[in-house]
Amino acid sequence: MKSNVVTQRKSMFSTKQLVTIGLLSALAYVLMLIHLPFKYLGFLEFEFSDIPAVIAALIYGPFAGVFVELVKNLIKATTASTTGMVGELANFLISSAYIIPVGVLYKLRMKKKLQEVTIRNSETKSKEKTKDALFMIFIFALGTVAMSLTGALLNYYIMLPLYAKLFGGMDVIVGIASSNLSAVKDLASLVIIGITPYNIMKGIGVSVLGYYTYRLLKGRIAE
Repeated sequence: MKSNVVTQRKSMFSTKQLVTIGLLSALAYVLMLIHLPFKYLGFLEFEFSDIPAVIAALIYGPFAGVFVELVKNLIKATTASTTGMVGELANFLISSAYIIPVGVLYKLRMKKKLQEVTIRNSETKSKEKTKDALFMIFIFALGTVAMSLTGALLNYYIMLPLYAKLFGGMDVIVGIASSNLSAVKDLASLVIIGITPYNIMKGIGVSVLGYYTYRLLKGRIAE
């Protein structure tokens, strides 16, 4: 009985951790409100609100990262949505598809490293750094692929049809995208050659900025 209580306590976030996750959620919401002066395809724009979620996922695990994504989108949907909440739903689902594999695999890697007993010399340290770097590239690439595939399926079957109902039909949506990228002719081409490359580039940008911001803040955030 005592061991179960201890296990449950260890699985919970401390008060400091909860406060930090809350602050990261608030920061994510603020970053979501910052708009760049241009939009890809006329309605997509790169924003930096996933970076706090990446930090939360790497430090506290995937649940914390998804929580940050949920909070920022709930606040945006109820206070400042311009898409009938469709955009916020899409942002949460697609971003979570990126955060979950990154957070899960990173935590598993950290647990494995803690369990390993190795001789610390200059050669092994160098090899470990190389392995760590390759592993980070792998998990971020996997997260980007997961986000892009999830985004393609959700946009084709759910999100873009919902947008079409809200904003005048699919021809209107395709027309806006086509005026910015002439190769877009229909829903399929909009998803394949329009939205998917955007999600890939977004994944790369979030990975690079998120990782180096995490490295900068890691020692200053309660773990």
